[in-house]
Amino acid sequence: MRIAHVTDVYLPRLGGVELQVHDLALRQRSAGHDTVVITTTAPPPGLEPSGRVTDRLADVEVLRLGHGRIGAGPYRGVSDDELVATLAALGIDAVHVHLSTFSPLAWAAARLAGRTGLPTVVSVHSMWHDIAPLVRGYARRRHANRWPVAWAAVSSVAAAGVRDALDGAPVDVLPNGIDPGAWLQPGAPDPTRVPTVISVGRMVRRKQPRPLLRTLLALRATRPGAFTAVLVGDGPLLPALRREVDRAGAADDIVLTGALDRTAIRARLAAADLYLAPAHRESFGIAALEARSAGLPVIARTGSGVADFIRDGVDGWLVGSEADLLATVGALLDAPDRIAAIGRHNRAVPPAVNWDAVLNRASALYDRAAGHQGRVGVR
Repeated sequence: MRIAHVTDVYLPRLGGVELQVHDLALRQRSAGHDTVVITTTAPPPGLEPSGRVTDRLADVEVLRLGHGRIGAGPYRGVSDDELVATLAALGIDAVHVHLSTFSPLAWAAARLAGRTGLPTVVSVHSMWHDIAPLVRGYARRRHANRWPVAWAAVSSVAAAGVRDALDGAPVDVLPNGIDPGAWLQPGAPDPTRVPTVISVGRMVRRKQPRPLLRTLLALRATRPGAFTAVLVGDGPLLPALRREVDRAGAADDIVLTGALDRTAIRARLAAADLYLAPAHRESFGIAALEARSAGLPVIARTGSGVADFIRDGVDGWLVGSEADLLATVGALLDAPDRIAAIGRHNRAVPPAVNWDAVLNRASALYDRAAGHQGRVGVR
């Protein structure tokens, strides 16, 4: 099957959607499908960023539209006629649209499903709860809940937000994919050393790095020398966070590494004991799933996408507020045997979310989308 993944944001720009779309396209190719990514993100250095640019990036075919036109960041104007003609010229069997908070190309591809007649799945990768009135207004003007597409979101909580914005339209869950075995760290942490807590995420407000740092500094004040912390990720808040650590004289205990590649993140997880996922508006939490797969207990917020794969008291703990996070981490530092017990469980029992499950769900959604277009199936 020839599958087009339509996404405004893509590699070489780094982010959760970019990496997940790339990995999904690559895994589908390995399963025998023919995939292409259609995006308006600029190509890597060395390719002329003008007009239509086709390149191969890590064995994935990429078609980049709209370059040389006025735009902002990865976003460029692409007309409906150009997008329809592009899909027709590529001989596409199914379209997989990847929506985030702001995705003009992806919204256009979803809206044009009826015009193209192509089976179309629309995956929402973000939380719409805070922008529901805006999305609902657009969806009602465009009659989006009647588009011949199969709607999905990356978690149960994200799906609920999409369902609400679409006035009750059916929305399935298509989680992000992962290979748990590639992250597993089979060796148990050394119980004699000072425990290390870790968190991985972009240093932007919605990922809540400042409240997390505030929690860690409060813990350090009451339990000096009881733990070390590693915060991995880059973003606009990183310089200010580093200054806060320096002002507190905590640079020896709390390390902000900046961006790391997957190999370096695996090494950091292998040296850690407990993972913290502080964001309450986390649509999925791929970094938390990677940590869970590595064998780390995870503390995450209730009402976030992480709750789909972290069961309270089984794979980790779910907390309702910043104060609860502080209290829970403090209690665990005082009872390291509880951390060790969950760690043993997580190393022995892989998470249910894996690439086989994701690929099977995606195929089922493509068939459902074909039914919306009056087709039998697209496998």
